[in-house]
Amino acid sequence: MEDKSFSSGSHSYKKSEVDGEYYCYCGLPSPRRTSWTRLNPGRRFHGCGRYREGSKCQYFKWIDRKFSHRATEVILELLEGRNQPPPMLMDELEDVDSMQAQMKGLTSLVDHLKMEVSRLKIERNFYRALIVFLFSLVVYSNVK
Repeated sequence: MEDKSFSSGSHSYKKSEVDGEYYCYCGLPSPRRTSWTRLNPGRRFHGCGRYREGSKCQYFKWIDRKFSHRATEVILELLEGRNQPPPMLMDELEDVDSMQAQMKGLTSLVDHLKMEVSRLKIERNFYRALIVFLFSLVVYSNVK
């Protein structure tokens, strides 16, 4: 998987070319969310996965263009005309999205660390063999 970094002024983010995921400034995957505010109902965005935890990351990127005034009115009318889940349930769903994004980032980190441990074990075994060889060489030199 190849990542590319992009920057704009003092901000930067990574976008994976393979799976199209966005990452916040914390380096965690940025889950796609949907705004249900009166100003932007139904509008999708990416944000920091830890924003509810008080993260200072402040990563935010709209996916959709702003809807026309009439489209916003229609969406609000549709939302008012149906039974919406309680706001608490919507918050819990967003929390699940954040936790899944964090879990994905942590899984990636664990995989990286496992590879690093494997590399270090191989390196350790090499140095052990080198020490044994050098010790044998010293012993052989002293025997002659």
